[in-house]
Amino acid sequence: MSWEQDLSARIRADVDLKELVTVRVGGRARHLVVPQTADEVGALLRALTAEGRPWRVLGGGSNVLPPDGVLDDVIVHPKALDGFEVAGDRVHVGAGLPTPRLVALCSRAGLAGVHVLAGVPGQVGGAVAMNAGTRHGEICDSVERVSVRLADGSAAELSPDDLAFDYRHARLPEGAVICGATLRLWPVDDTSELRRTVGCYLKERNEAQPTRTWNFGCMFKNPPAPEKTAGVLLDLAGLKGLSRGGARISPIHANFVENVDDAKAADVLWLLQEAEQRVLARSGLQIEREVRTW
Repeated sequence: MSWEQDLSARIRADVDLKELVTVRVGGRARHLVVPQTADEVGALLRALTAEGRPWRVLGGGSNVLPPDGVLDDVIVHPKALDGFEVAGDRVHVGAGLPTPRLVALCSRAGLAGVHVLAGVPGQVGGAVAMNAGTRHGEICDSVERVSVRLADGSAAELSPDDLAFDYRHARLPEGAVICGATLRLWPVDDTSELRRTVGCYLKERNEAQPTRTWNFGCMFKNPPAPEKTAGVLLDLAGLKGLSRGGARISPIHANFVENVDDAKAADVLWLLQEAEQRVLARSGLQIEREVRTW
């Protein structure tokens, strides 16, 4: 029996990728699967591995650039794994929970730690996989363990040591899919103060970054200190406002690319490549992408 028969109720065919990524570009996917449980994720991976079918994981789509054409890889979309449970100073959270929702729920519960992610888009699984963060902190500071399903369908629990968190990176086993995480936070006495802090972080982000257009999170990682931030390097290279087709580099913050007029993935990719070349030519630095190009 094929994987399509096993999970027919969870499969969507001929899916518009534009609707699944925050920059709203891309073509179509032949198959997208929305598992409802971690066990279903395991069953799916086991079946796909047995048939030799490649797959990709797509969560909130805030750092993914899909192609313009047809994508043959099966897309695993864990948005239904969105549970949230408080147990003392720990929260058990599903990979599909939106990161802004995580911040809001923890703040309401008087638990600090992930409040540093205020304004970060995407979902928890992606936040863990890329160690999402801001200048105030990173999610790795709160991770106690991460639940995954491996390529053979088996379950595994990974510690921070296993994940070897680094700047915008976590070391995951090849083919693994994050299903959930346990976060260890710290209770605060004044919940209203915590929520005010979150509000200040959001205001700070909204004033400095484009929040009213279709875009990724940041295009590029910041280089190691003491170099300037990626945004400053891109700005110094004259990239603000540079456009191609329906895509442009934000005139507000040079580390954001925006879809302003039905952009194609090829337009966005050209801007990414042009940005890399111009920064290298001006500053002698090879900046590294945060955006994952499929």
